Amino acid sequence: MKPLATQATHRGDGPPGGPMTPPRGRRRAGLRRVGWAVTTVLAAATALLGARYFSLDPNTFLPEQRAVYLAHLAPLLLHIGGGVLALLLGPWQFLPRLRTRRPAVHRFVGRAYLVSAVVAGIGGLSLAPRALVAPIAPIGFALLAALLLGASAAAYATARRREFARHRIWATRSYALILAAVTLRLWLLGFEALGLSFDLAYGSAAWASWLINLLVAEFVIARPGAADGRVEVRRGSATGRDGPDVSAPAEATRRRG
Repeated sequence: MKPLATQATHRGDGPPGGPMTPPRGRRRAGLRRVGWAVTTVLAAATALLGARYFSLDPNTFLPEQRAVYLAHLAPLLLHIGGGVLALLLGPWQFLPRLRTRRPAVHRFVGRAYLVSAVVAGIGGLSLAPRALVAPIAPIGFALLAALLLGASAAAYATARRREFARHRIWATRSYALILAAVTLRLWLLGFEALGLSFDLAYGSAAWASWLINLLVAEFVIARPGAADGRVEVRRGSATGRDGPDVSAPAEATRRRG
């Protein structure tokens, strides 16, 4: 007869602090797939809306910013072009199978994403001082652009140093900031549906669109095993680089003893 603890684990109703049971693991994997799919669809829809700006038709511009956009087409197109590509490329970098089975493709797409994110950040930083609802919105958008540039640079630097755990964490933050384009539009639509003023919606969206996303990103990063990274960082060498799992040989030696 099996011990009670073994039977409980077999049935999938083991202690909360014990190993993850298969049903729970399947549920979490399913939720991750749904979250990825929803994010990808929203990012693609936002990218398609933004791509209309390349027609240079003033009627496609935000009416309240039409004059500013026409006077600053170069930074506008940099911001839109980089943002559209980053929105479309970002989700594919979070597929573990792509990283493990097609590492060359992962690296190529990753470089293209980082270039796009930097271009979007530079364009956004140039446009930020001309945003509406000064000084609230200009400061919010300038911080968003600066944080995007910083997170993307950190993602590149950690990848170059082969600190892949930290790289994935910074890449998560970078894409969360890119997704501010999605959150901003949803925020504006929500305020419009509630009949609230545009200035209130726009001024608050300049901050909420990226603060909410960063909070969600930090929640994802803080979960056990998130970004495939936290355990790897702890197992790395004293320099902080991802290293081999030295605990496995030690555990095997203890068992043989």
